[in-house]
Amino acid sequence: MIIIHIILRRILKLICCIGLLWACSDNRESPEIIPREAWNARDPVHPRRMEKRRRHHVPFKGICIHYSGFSCNISPHSLQAYQILHLHYPDITYHYIINKKGNVYQGRDMAYFSETPTGADEYIHLCCVSDMKFQKGIWLPEKQAESLRKLIQYLYDLYYIPDKNIFFYDSTGYEDLDFM
Repeated sequence: MIIIHIILRRILKLICCIGLLWACSDNRESPEIIPREAWNARDPVHPRRMEKRRRHHVPFKGICIHYSGFSCNISPHSLQAYQILHLHYPDITYHYIINKKGNVYQGRDMAYFSETPTGADEYIHLCCVSDMKFQKGIWLPEKQAESLRKLIQYLYDLYYIPDKNIFFYDSTGYEDLDFM
């Protein structure tokens, strides 16, 4: 009976140590992500096309960064509507959208690949809302750049993306940012 008590006490200590290590191991601040429901996202309009884009446990290869090409005050809802109505996508193609104020919005469900003409289907797609008409040579407003950095670090840790692989949709100038 005493041996069982000692063994149980040691198991309890081990569990407490593991829990403490686990709680302390993630010291990176995860970004606050606004869910689809909060910005009134539409459901995908072509469920069958979306189903063809399902990841099926295929890991992401990296991150692809885009800019919207619209003014800095377009909403995620308007961006989604544009992509559905004019580009004929079944849903917004970006997994996350970051506005000028640094707000991060959940876009396409991470269970689905993006619709891309770039061959970067197996990437996580981020969109910085911007028309790329910046003042004084600044590529991104500071709040937007900081949110982009945090989101990239968070996604690398969450999805175990190898080699910190960042792909730019085009030459945007984001290359000058220090992401890590």
